[in-house]
Parts: sequence; structure tokens; C-alpha cells
Amino acid sequence: MTKVLLSLVVLAAAASTACATTSAKVAPDRPALEVPAPPAKVVESAPMPEATTPDPVPDLPPAQPPNARPSRPASREPARTDPKPEATTESAPPAVALVTPPPQLRTPSTQDSAEAAKQVNDILDRATKTLNSIDSKRFNATRKEQYDNAKNLVTQSLEALKKSDFENAKKLAIKADDLANELKGR
Repeated sequence: MTKVLLSLVVLAAAASTACATTSAKVAPDRPALEVPAPPAKVVESAPMPEATTPDPVPDLPPAQPPNARPSRPASREPARTDPKPEATTESAPPAVALVTPPPQLRTPSTQDSAEAAKQVNDILDRATKTLNSIDSKRFNATRKEQYDNAKNLVTQSLEALKKSDFENAKKLAIKADDLANELKGR
């Protein structure tokens, strides 16, 4: 035990002398950093442009009223030299120009509204038959949601068809049909 105690005292003495220093470390002397002054800024003012007057603009022609029709071009047919019949006491009604309604604008895929409606109805009938042939009670939650989405697409397509929006009705009907076929195939 004395040996242990003696070795412990020697070890403590050695440790205490190792930590003790006679002088502290001092940072070496370095010369002071001299930062040069920033250079003087010389700002030159831009020369002022000389004031020039713009060239005068010629007067505009008088404006036409917004609803004024342009004058009709001169007839290219030569004047007729047929003798005019004598004026009768009955005055003939003035000739009425037939005005044809402008054609309805359609996309190239739908030529006729009846044909477009028939195409959409065919797709909707096919999708509805497919959905009615499926037993949705055996579906899990995800497939039940897809089944409900297909039914909603059929309803939305019918609403678009009532509004004569054949392009969107067809897109919705195709989506419903594709979804119904996918549900039936599983």
C-alpha cells in the first residue's frame, strides 16, 4: 500500500509541475497594418442635350363615325340600254336582299351538332352499360372511389351535352368509358 501511495504522490508532483509555467506566451510583435485611403471619386457630369423642337405632324384626316359603312365599289357591269317599261300606277316593293346567317363556328372534329351529339351518346351508352355490369359492392375503397368518379364523369358529360358543348362532352364521355373498362378488366 505504501508503494501505491508513494507512486501516487510522485505522479501528482509530476503532474503539477507539468502545468506550471514560468512565463506566459506572448503574441509576437507584428507591424501595424496600414490601410491606404480610398481613391478620390471623380464624377463627371454628362453634357446637357440641346433642346430641339420636334418636327410638326401633319393634320389627321377627319374621323369617320364608328358605324359608317364604307362606300360600295362601282358596279363592274356596263350600263344596260334596255328600254324601261312605262311606270305603272302600282309601285313594286323594293328588292329585299336575302341575308344568310353566318355559319356556326365548329372545330374540325365536329362537323354537325346532330352527328357530334350521336357520337357522345354512343360513348355514354357504352360507358353506362359497362358501369351497370360491374358489381361495385365487392370493391375496396380505392376502386369504389374510381367507380364513383366514372359515374360523375358520365353526369358531367350529359350536362355538357345539354349545353351543346360537344367537345368537352366527348372528352368526359371517353374518360368515363376508359375508367369503366379499366374497372371491369380488374
